[in-house]
Amino acid sequence: MKHLLIFGLLSAFGSLQAGDETLINTLPQNSIQSAFQILRRDYIRRDDLTFEELNRAALQGLLARLDFGASLEALDGKMVPVKPYVQSEFLAPDIAYLRPETYAEGEAMIFEKALRSMVEKSAKQLVLDLRASGTGTFEEAALMLQCFLPEGELMFKLKQMGQDNAEMFISKKAPLWKGPVVILIDRETSNAAEAMAACLKQHGQAFLVGEKTRGATVRYATLKLDEKTLLRYASAEMLLPDSSSLFKKGLTPDFAMQGSLDDKKKFFEQSHSVTMKPFVQDRVRHRFNESALVAGSNPELNDYVKRSKGELLPGDDGQMRDVVLQRALDILKASAHSAEAKIKWESKP
Repeated sequence: MKHLLIFGLLSAFGSLQAGDETLINTLPQNSIQSAFQILRRDYIRRDDLTFEELNRAALQGLLARLDFGASLEALDGKMVPVKPYVQSEFLAPDIAYLRPETYAEGEAMIFEKALRSMVEKSAKQLVLDLRASGTGTFEEAALMLQCFLPEGELMFKLKQMGQDNAEMFISKKAPLWKGPVVILIDRETSNAAEAMAACLKQHGQAFLVGEKTRGATVRYATLKLDEKTLLRYASAEMLLPDSSSLFKKGLTPDFAMQGSLDDKKKFFEQSHSVTMKPFVQDRVRHRFNESALVAGSNPELNDYVKRSKGELLPGDDGQMRDVVLQRALDILKASAHSAEAKIKWESKP
């Protein structure tokens, strides 16, 4: 407790310098007690250090150290219901794209229906975008995982604090997709989504593209502290079938690629019920080339006229690109091309 008080006091009454936390973590107990007593006795405004303020400092220090493991949330009474949503489309003739966003109740059913449709349309490659930051349930994530893992296989476990037995999540269906999956991840990947990526990676079915995840593979519980405040804290930990944990470790991508988180939110918002194609396909301005020469036309003439009038041309306003998704598509197209390439080695006489 005193350790946390010192941490909280430094945060509340002064700036916590970069090296302070490291020093606090290495302080022996007698030094911690001495620092606490000195602050209570000699701090220029020691009267400010009431028991109430010390308790606030302790809570502040504890929440800071727990990071995303616990937080306080304002209870304003305006809870907006979360609607399940899955973006599904073909980004190329044989490359399917799926993006679950909320993991709210019913989203797994939408996900399964979309994947089944893609399989029926002969999708050969799949990009699973798990970069959404929605905070849904592990139950929905497990239902989505069933679309990939064999029936009867243990997908993951949830170990509740204070309980000996873990909650088992076992696949209850035959998989719809048995092949590899390119999965997009970043530091905003939600807890349920991170569990999906981890399970498919351990199963040897996933190729991860993007940024290292946070390791927020926990189930959160919420407790009402008063009429205005909720305490949200990690109450159960997701464990992989081998009982390993990713909490605060995260997943490291196989192909590291960093994109703008702000731009990503715009991509997701603007593609809702439409398409992600404008953010992955470069807009090409028609140029005067051999084809135009043979046809006896010059597609650049109209551009010259518009430019002379001060008008903007297509592409002048720039183009927002989802570079992470672009690289994932490049990887899939390159692998497909390599798989189809046949080299005939002719032996010399």
